[in-house]
Amino acid sequence: MHVMSLDNISITNRRKNPRVKTSNAVSYICTDENGNEIEQGMGKTIDISLGGMLLETSVRIESKYILIATIDLEGNLIEIRGQVTYSRKTESREFLTGIQFLETPEKQIKIIAKFIRIHHYRQ
Repeated sequence: MHVMSLDNISITNRRKNPRVKTSNAVSYICTDENGNEIEQGMGKTIDISLGGMLLETSVRIESKYILIATIDLEGNLIEIRGQVTYSRKTESREFLTGIQFLETPEKQIKIIAKFIRIHHYRQ
């Protein structure tokens, strides 16, 4: 069992990387291995963990790499790079895409904490 604490938010979970439910509007840019933009769009986070996030979109994400961006509570742009692990269609005709983060652990923790704060603030 793991206990994760992000600025007074404790999560207990039996997964390797505990997931926290979120619902944040984000924009994304899909890139190739050289960083060239392939497509862009909007989505919503479903959950987030120290290892990655689950993203809901209206289209299937086909690229291998993705940049997720949103605005924090102070109005600053926050971005995190990731690698797409899967993208599958749901019964509601939306797509769920699993993303593994490619940032340093320190940057991941800071960004994850911001995503969680945004979600809790807007509830």
